[in-house]
Amino acid sequence: MSHQIKSNQVSLLNLILPKETVAKVSDSVTSAGAVGLFQVTARGSMLSEGGLLQRMFPPPAPEQLLLQVLVPDSKVDAVTDAAIEAGNLDRVGSGAVFTIGCNDAIFSSTFPTAVSADDEVEGGSGFGPEDLEAICCICEKGIADDIAKAALQGGAPGPTITFGEGGGVRDKIPLLRMTKGPEKEFVWCVVEKADADEIFGDMARAGKITEPGRGFMYSIPVRSGLINVSSTVSSSAHGANMEQIISALDDLKGDKEWRTSLESGKSRALKTTFLENLVGLYCIVPRDYYEEVYDAVLDAGAPGVSTNFGVMLDAEEGKDHLTEEWALVYTSVGPDSVDSLRGKLTDNLAELGIDRFAFYSLPIPRALTYLGG
Repeated sequence: MSHQIKSNQVSLLNLILPKETVAKVSDSVTSAGAVGLFQVTARGSMLSEGGLLQRMFPPPAPEQLLLQVLVPDSKVDAVTDAAIEAGNLDRVGSGAVFTIGCNDAIFSSTFPTAVSADDEVEGGSGFGPEDLEAICCICEKGIADDIAKAALQGGAPGPTITFGEGGGVRDKIPLLRMTKGPEKEFVWCVVEKADADEIFGDMARAGKITEPGRGFMYSIPVRSGLINVSSTVSSSAHGANMEQIISALDDLKGDKEWRTSLESGKSRALKTTFLENLVGLYCIVPRDYYEEVYDAVLDAGAPGVSTNFGVMLDAEEGKDHLTEEWALVYTSVGPDSVDSLRGKLTDNLAELGIDRFAFYSLPIPRALTYLGG
């Protein structure tokens, strides 16, 4: 096994971008010090402000790309500023950038990263609001649009949907594996903490997450972010859409308290039993090896596992942007199980001769799924 780099001063930087700005933004953040951008194909979600005909025949969901990269905390501000400038992310409808603080990260010496064990933080990230929360819902294929629509109607800015695979202990039973496909959809949105409980509840109800076999939901605290993902499409002849009007009113009012709903006294928060204080453990490996890691996670005793696929954007100048395919394999476990699980997976990687990989872990304050009974 190759030498490993370990650090607890790492952030996961996320970018949600329209296809036409990806190349410019990725070049800019690479120049600012980001290495190893993982790009995942996605689609956006929008509500129609048009008339009956447009609501009956809405335009196709906008194509998006989700970019994720592990960045030393000392470089987060520089990389974020570069992304905002290159993608004009301070404009309505331009996309989003947000960072999540990792508990820790471990890299093989041959994994493409700018992280060093000697990194020291020189001041914390200072852009954007600091009261955000990311919500992710993993569901069966075909359900994501209903969940995204519920998030939009609850006020979430343009949820993003990605695709992959997922399963749990049921996958070990051959008959069930034949009758229940592994394809999954992942609905992501970033919202203000003040709205998170109600939007989380709306999404859970739309996806029937507390019913058997429906999926898994969780939230992650966001350290900082700028969210300008489009949420509405309009055929109106007016000079501004609803998103722009709301943004202008926020500026005029100086805050967002004016958005109080007529039904604000009736909380839509979900009243149920949550799984609390979990840790998300993520493993990035070349796609050719993801099945071994996927199975190893379940064999190690994790209750479930999910996988997203993408490409690693080349960090070297003069080379084509798209290189080989990679996989992001992840699960959620109790904090006392993280080191043991990661150790078993590391041993498994060593046995397979895999020397390009990375692990990182994120805090998951709450999660929701069917608990039986």
